[in-house]
Amino acid sequence: MKKLLLLITVMLMIFGCGKEKPEEIKTPEQSQSSAPAAPPQGSNRYSPVVNAIKLIENSVVNIRTEKLIRTSVGPFGQETLHGENYINDFFGQDRVYKTQSLGSGFIVKPDGTIITNYHVIESATKIYVITTDNKSYEARLVGGDKILDIAVLKIIQAGEYPAAKVGNSDNAMLGETVIAMGNPLGLNSSITTGVISSVKRVINIGNGYAMYIQTDALINPGNSGGPLINLDGEVVGINSAMVQEAQGIGFSIPINTAMRVLPEILKNGKVTAGHMGFAAREQKEPDGVSLVVTRVEKGSNAEKIDMKVGDRILQINGYPVSSLLAMSNMLRSYPPGSAIELIVGRGSKTFKGQILLTEYPENYGIDSLKNTYGLIFGKKGNHLIIESRGISTTVQEGDVLMAMNDSEINDIKQLNTYIIDNMGREIVMTLFRYGQLFRVKFQL
Repeated sequence: MKKLLLLITVMLMIFGCGKEKPEEIKTPEQSQSSAPAAPPQGSNRYSPVVNAIKLIENSVVNIRTEKLIRTSVGPFGQETLHGENYINDFFGQDRVYKTQSLGSGFIVKPDGTIITNYHVIESATKIYVITTDNKSYEARLVGGDKILDIAVLKIIQAGEYPAAKVGNSDNAMLGETVIAMGNPLGLNSSITTGVISSVKRVINIGNGYAMYIQTDALINPGNSGGPLINLDGEVVGINSAMVQEAQGIGFSIPINTAMRVLPEILKNGKVTAGHMGFAAREQKEPDGVSLVVTRVEKGSNAEKIDMKVGDRILQINGYPVSSLLAMSNMLRSYPPGSAIELIVGRGSKTFKGQILLTEYPENYGIDSLKNTYGLIFGKKGNHLIIESRGISTTVQEGDVLMAMNDSEINDIKQLNTYIIDNMGREIVMTLFRYGQLFRVKFQL
């Protein structure tokens, strides 16, 4: 009897416990869907950095491109990218490879207009942008400028896209906290933080001297083209990962540079540099190199501010200049109609002057070759030939121009445009004479 009562008691305890609500075991999917809510407003975790990121994170995109890389294999087996070695291109065998690359960008207009680095999309045959909600869209290249390293894309699918708020890089402050955003290695929504170390850094990155904001925020290759933002969530720069030798130093293109040329790129697909109305040369000084004015064009805006031959160009819009290349690259971001301020040295005195930039006069490029070197080109068949060698002792009348810096040149208009686009740079002419190709360097 006692055993029977004990059995009944145990069974009642078991069934009684069964009436209580059993513990729910959540699947991984259920756990994710019921993840803890964001901290309440007013939490100390909402730092200025967190708040700034929230203002812009939906405007940052991941850029993926497909590219066809064309190479030329020379007569001795050396392989170079097409356009890097004209002799290989001329005599070699072509090869084509398909590659992919990654980068970042940010939306600047609600219609899907995107700004990124030119090197991110250069030579791309297909461009895709992936937004923070992991949606992929095909985009097209509107235009850009290789020297400024700025490109503009447009999402093909019509829609309303979250545009970033653009700040003013001219009032960026030393020591100001900034955030570099992008997608290193294709990883979405990665950020690094730092401070602004310099607001007007002029350095040579291979394409020539360029103007940068310097920061100690880490900028990785996949961050290229992404925004550098301040604590108000405003874009103040475009991240660049082209300075490979910089350890622990990041450089960003000032956003004002991009916004100055954006209207022209949207309209014409390219940048047109403004013209100041004078020519200059580099002159070595005891304390470095200076730019000395060698010619002031009659009736030009340079003449109107009383610029003289022998004057030294010290600064352009607050940036120091000490080379023709630096001056030329700075002017690329100021289209015709822009006003720039010069600081000019004359003897022991300095003065300021403001010049309104104009378009380059017609045939300015070929005229500059004639005025500087006495070189005159003419058309013969499908090529340009040298009709007068001027002061050059290397070229001869009758030499055929094949290329400049590995860009094939076939007519006078093309030659004129190429020279204007490369003012201040050293160019290499590839010439053909008596069955042989040879190269000659000239400073534009």
